[in-house]
Order: sequence, then structure tokens, then C-alpha cells
Amino acid sequence: MKLLIISGTPKAEGITYSYVEAAKESADQAGADAEIVTLSKMNLTKCKMCDGGWGICFSQHKCIFGDKDGFNALQEKVEKADAYVFITPVYWSEVSEEMKLFIDKLRRCQGTKQWSEEAGKSFITGKPSILVAVAGGGGGGIGNTFNQMEKAIEHMAGNNWPKEREGIFDYIGVNRWNQDYKREALKCAVAEMIAYRMDENKEAPAMG
Repeated sequence: MKLLIISGTPKAEGITYSYVEAAKESADQAGADAEIVTLSKMNLTKCKMCDGGWGICFSQHKCIFGDKDGFNALQEKVEKADAYVFITPVYWSEVSEEMKLFIDKLRRCQGTKQWSEEAGKSFITGKPSILVAVAGGGGGGIGNTFNQMEKAIEHMAGNNWPKEREGIFDYIGVNRWNQDYKREALKCAVAEMIAYRMDENKEAPAMG
């Protein structure tokens, strides 16, 4: 099983990056093939609004600048992955600039497939994601940060029912005081998501 851990923090250390490391550690222990994508190490170009707003992101579902800036290769990683962990610091009640740029470009390429029968499914349709938002203070902006990421995933048809093995698998909201036990919660969530994904016959626990 291939797990893609998408890091939106520009820092190579600190609280947010410790969650990136925790996700990778748990995935390795669970037997998954986990890869970390550090968005800040890439040089993704912002959308140029080609051809009046929709360029080949609409017609070919890739970015015209993507071969040069690495986005098209990153999309291939998204396609090959079976599950995802999106990890971002909370900046002004929103995702980081790096994460925003990535999900906006991915949404333009994958979310537009819903309007074309020939395009096929979005690369993340039917695949589970864990969303991690790390705030430096009390965490008041975590909710809006989750809304941003969740809406992007919904636009890309990755949050449809039923949700036993697709859509948003878990939300991990981190603030200054809960970071230790939420780190352990992330490890558990990653291990559980991998277990479900690797065992397609496993039944989801009954509610109630």
C-alpha cells in the first residue's frame, strides 16, 4: 500500500514537522510504503488563469507549467497513492501558503473531471485522507482550516458516501496544549487507516 504524506510546513523542524515524522513512523511500522512530499522544497507556480481562466487543467487535467515546476510529476504520485495524510500549520485560520497553492492546482486538474465522461475519475476518488491542522496557540483557526481542506477534497470527489474506506478518515486538530497526545492519536489514525486499506474485507465497526 502506498501512503502519501503531504507536508505544508515550510520548516524542517518544530511541532508541525514532528507530525510529519510521526505519520511516517506509524506508516512504516504498519508496513505501508510511505513517502513524504515537502511542498516548501518544490517551486510550484501559482495559477496563471490560462485561456480566460481554464487551460489544459480543464481539457487535459494537468498544468501547462507542471513539467517545469514538478506539479505534473507530483500528480502522478497522487494517482499512485492509496491514501493520504495532509499536514499543515494554521496561518491566520487557514492552511499554509504552500498547501493552499498545491490543493488549488490539484483541484483545478482533478475536480474538473466531474464535468467530462471521457476524463475518468479524480485521482483521489475512493481513497481515504487524514487531515492534520497544527495551531501554535489555542487552536481557534483549526475549524476553518479543516473546512478549506475538506472542501477541496469534496470538489475532487474524494468525500462521497459510503465512507468506510474513502473520504475523510480522521481530523487531527492540534494546539499548544494537546500536541503530545494528538501526536499519538495521529499515529493510531494512520495505522488504522492503513489496516482498513490493506484489508478490503474488514468490516467497519458498528455505530451506537
